[in-house]
Amino acid sequence: MKKPVYVVDAMNYIFRAYYSLPESITAPNGMLTNAVFGYLRTLLRLIHERKPEYIAAAFERDTSFRNRMFVEYKANRKQPPDDLEAQFDFCRKITEAIGVACVEADDYEADDVIGTIATRMSALGYRVIVVTGDKDMSQLVCESVFVYDMGKGQFLDEAAVHEKFGVPPRQIPDLLALHGDHIDNIPGVMGVGEKTARRILSVCGTIEDVADTNLNAKLRFRGRDEILRRIRENIETVRISRKLATICCEAPIEVSPAALRYRGGERSVLGPLCRELGFAQVLEEIPLAQPMLF
Repeated sequence: MKKPVYVVDAMNYIFRAYYSLPESITAPNGMLTNAVFGYLRTLLRLIHERKPEYIAAAFERDTSFRNRMFVEYKANRKQPPDDLEAQFDFCRKITEAIGVACVEADDYEADDVIGTIATRMSALGYRVIVVTGDKDMSQLVCESVFVYDMGKGQFLDEAAVHEKFGVPPRQIPDLLALHGDHIDNIPGVMGVGEKTARRILSVCGTIEDVADTNLNAKLRFRGRDEILRRIRENIETVRISRKLATICCEAPIEVSPAALRYRGGERSVLGPLCRELGFAQVLEEIPLAQPMLF
């Protein structure tokens, strides 16, 4: 049986580490390194507990194609603080140094990189474990793709996603399109909350089915006619919202078992990097690459 592929939402765990660990974690030169340290700990915990044969960490740059689609996309988010911004490249370097594939693509978000890896590897017959605490990733869940929240020790399969969100994974973009997502500044429809959106989707396959006037007779809730009218009148905005909320699974990245194989750390690279970061005590915890035998 093929070993599962682990895909880590690097940005999710980097931000979590930055905001949860103290500012006393610094490099010898005084640079704050709490995000790098916490993120590295997450990777090492995963490696030690799961012993992956295939693993990748997904990163991203500042903007994506969604910003051209909707100029206000994520406009409500503040830029990362300078002392966090300075740690991103070190997170990339430490990822590669410990033998984990570091994957990203210009114009695409980490979500899209993860979605692309999950889709292509599952098509090759691999089970894929998406390691993240981000609820938006649940739309990727299917028979061969699962979400693992390390913080909660929780695995989500299709049934668990349906129970948690009230809709199957494939309808999560539709759910977000109807009630919106204030975190990513995705507009919904005024008056449509999550509960109402779930009711509508319980009888609809997608938002496109809302155009069916027979839908009125199949739904029963207060204000039904007015809410359905608003959705129909704003259907173009709803469609854009759905595109914004949908993970792209066609990012231009290399995906293959060889590219994602866990290599182990390279001592010649790890030593200088860990000394620069002040992580000398972590070196003993990093599995090293096996030496070549001739």
